[in-house]
Amino acid sequence: MHDQSNTHGTFLRQLLSHQPTASAFFKIVIPKKIQKYLDLSALEISKDQFIDSELKQQLSDMLFRVYRKDFIPAYIYLLFQHKGNPEPLMSYLLFRYMERIWEQTIHQGLTGHLPMIIPVVIYNGSTPWSVSTEFSKLFGSWQEHMSFFPDFQYIMCDLSQITAFNFSDTPILSTGMHLLHAIHDNNFEDQLPHFLNPLKKLLDSEYTKRFLSYVITFLCGATKMKENDVASVIDELFSKTGNDIFYHVQEQLFFKGVIHQAQEGVLDVLTVRFETIPSKIVESIQAIEEIDIIKILHKQSVTSSDLDEFEEVLDMMLF
Repeated sequence: MHDQSNTHGTFLRQLLSHQPTASAFFKIVIPKKIQKYLDLSALEISKDQFIDSELKQQLSDMLFRVYRKDFIPAYIYLLFQHKGNPEPLMSYLLFRYMERIWEQTIHQGLTGHLPMIIPVVIYNGSTPWSVSTEFSKLFGSWQEHMSFFPDFQYIMCDLSQITAFNFSDTPILSTGMHLLHAIHDNNFEDQLPHFLNPLKKLLDSEYTKRFLSYVITFLCGATKMKENDVASVIDELFSKTGNDIFYHVQEQLFFKGVIHQAQEGVLDVLTVRFETIPSKIVESIQAIEEIDIIKILHKQSVTSSDLDEFEEVLDMMLF
């Protein structure tokens, strides 16, 4: 589900909601010895989020289903800390949210073993990561009692160490990660052409144009830059094709505006009819970008006898 409350989390979700980009990211950060047991080429991106609402200004999350080489489903849980200093209780937060994932799978009819969850953290805080990635370290140095402590280790992607990750083979992933890392640098606007330069060879791709629309929205929300400022950079960087590219990007932004208005129309009807709308329904509607689905939901918002009936149709639309 799409979190509208912070630009960094929204941009990361847009970046990694593109399945090939997400696969490329995990192939870079997950150790090879673990990858050999997984099929990372067939990631399935979930709409679900599990973080506490009061932490959404500091954290964002994404859940991916992946299959092991023995065809048993597993999960990759991605937690993104986009501000602040290293969180001492990161292992506990991950354990808390992983437990919610397991609880959800049980409610969905899981039988037998719990599914494997691989926790991955992206950190983009103020100082380099300095906290242990092992859950058992939260209990101190009681080595003789380790058999009583639950334990796991998470994978850390610290963007302050971005040069340690070879994102360059995937230009959109490289651009997105460098933008997230450098967005608050004093000389960010001077660096921007360098970050966008890898996209030059991909200008014919519709996804590149859509990605540039995400970039513009992100920059305008996270910096003091305006659309005209970003347009100037794009025009100069992409030379004669710059105006065409920016035109296509503006089309994408206009379409996003239409989608947002349609989403608000559905929420307005539900609010008038039922007064209080659960946050789960609100977030699910905000995550939908297909106008035909929103039209169906708008009709359903008028005809449903109650919220349970509407939510049943909503769930059908999402799968």
